[in-house]
Amino acid sequence: MTDRYQVIGALSSPFSVKMRAIMRYRRLPHDWILNTAEVRERTRHVRPPIIPKVHFPEEPDDVWHVDSSPLAYTLEERHQGRSILPDDPAHAFLAHLLEDFGDEWGTKMMFHYRWVGEDKGGDTEYVSHLMLYPGTGPASDDELREAAHKFRDWQVPLWPVAGIEPQNVPLIETSFGRIVAAWDLVLRDQHFLFGSRPSLGDFGFYGQLYQCFWNPASFKVMAQVSKRIVPWLTIIDDASGVEGAWIDPDAAPCEGVAELLWLAGEVYLPYLDATARAIEAGHDRLEFTALGLEHSQKPMKYHARCLEVMREKLAALADGDRKKVERLLGETDAFRFLA
Repeated sequence: MTDRYQVIGALSSPFSVKMRAIMRYRRLPHDWILNTAEVRERTRHVRPPIIPKVHFPEEPDDVWHVDSSPLAYTLEERHQGRSILPDDPAHAFLAHLLEDFGDEWGTKMMFHYRWVGEDKGGDTEYVSHLMLYPGTGPASDDELREAAHKFRDWQVPLWPVAGIEPQNVPLIETSFGRIVAAWDLVLRDQHFLFGSRPSLGDFGFYGQLYQCFWNPASFKVMAQVSKRIVPWLTIIDDASGVEGAWIDPDAAPCEGVAELLWLAGEVYLPYLDATARAIEAGHDRLEFTALGLEHSQKPMKYHARCLEVMREKLAALADGDRKKVERLLGETDAFRFLA
């Protein structure tokens, strides 16, 4: 037993570094534990077998919690102060929407650029070593190379699971450029999405963009589109020293946030809606069009649940706050997918 949180994760996991950044910002005592082979064996009973895994100080040693989004809300219930949910309920809902957008659509961008071929500016040899070594430890060059190649050969066939298929690449790459450009606009006006302190939405995008920073192909795009986003990642990575305030509850979103909300209504929510409709109809493929580009893939039940949770959160708002969300989303197509 310990009086500190235990966080098992990997630097190559967007959700792991997201959780670590939340812990750091909220100044919650914790130990960062790399997900080595020994650690994986010790926690193999945890289901689902994903990272990060978080152990609460007062619980038995074999009890671990997973899924970064519910964990973020659990920490809100457990600890006062330095909340990552804006005080204004409407802004808090939008922070959740943007976190979900970053978490789930961002995974497609991250995964695509992580393993894209050299002809597209990628470097799978470099990426596989970069991802694998921290959890492997000392090894000869040959041993490390063999392990890295095995990891790469395991990861790449997973592309279709994340919707990384040839017909989807144009939308994934176009949306990535638009998202980075929108973030550059945010950072022209504000430190973070909802003021001078980070919100849940900031951390959701941070986890994926942090990975894109390490991927050669996506880093090139980021560096070309924005001079602000990469330095910003170093700020939110450890924001334990950040003191700030939320924007005025009556303030309209800045230009960059408005663009991200528009993209959520143009790209992400139509994807979730198509997912839910495909599952409800018993179809094994979903299809939708965004930014004038087509996307089709196997539907994921988790993403249908994401839409369900957002609808539940919107319905739970007081009438005035719900109308405020509708007004703030007025220049987007988002509200019709949520109401």
